[in-house]
Amino acid sequence: MDDIKDWITTIESIKLPRWDDLPNIDLYVDQVIEYITEQVGLIFITSPGTFDKILTASMVNNYVKNSIMPAPIKKKYSKDHVAFIIAITVLKQVSSLASLSNGIRYITNKFGKVEAFNLLITYLENSLRAMIAEINGAPDVKYFQEPLEIDLLPLKTTTIAFASKMMSEYLLNQLKQTNGEKEKK
Repeated sequence: MDDIKDWITTIESIKLPRWDDLPNIDLYVDQVIEYITEQVGLIFITSPGTFDKILTASMVNNYVKNSIMPAPIKKKYSKDHVAFIIAITVLKQVSSLASLSNGIRYITNKFGKVEAFNLLITYLENSLRAMIAEINGAPDVKYFQEPLEIDLLPLKTTTIAFASKMMSEYLLNQLKQTNGEKEKK
């Protein structure tokens, strides 16, 4: 249970990078992977033996190959690329690449890339914190009931799905471990 306590503590104080916090210099793919893993990796619940890399160079190449994001320029990734990769890394956990590509394009066209990225991060943090409130026995019903313009609903529900998935995977893994211990006795 220490894993979940550590995750809860992290989420309660997390401040994910907004647009202005992203690197202002172009990065090579290995630097992008390191940056994103450091910044976003904390929101992924991992249990012993279940951690998969959240991002690899082949994943990034696949996103470019499938036109989900623009190609790097001279093998370097800009702030725009980093924002795309962060969004994809999180959203692909609960949506197909084709669906999230359409969603990213729509919300970026509607709100502009800076506001769209910042909205994603805000909803992601709020959804994670709402999940923590649920765990702590004090559900944040206000977050789930606040009126929202229809254009933002997919973004909010996807981030809620991400937070729910992280929690579900952890809890199901705990049940598996608990049942394994009972069977040994």
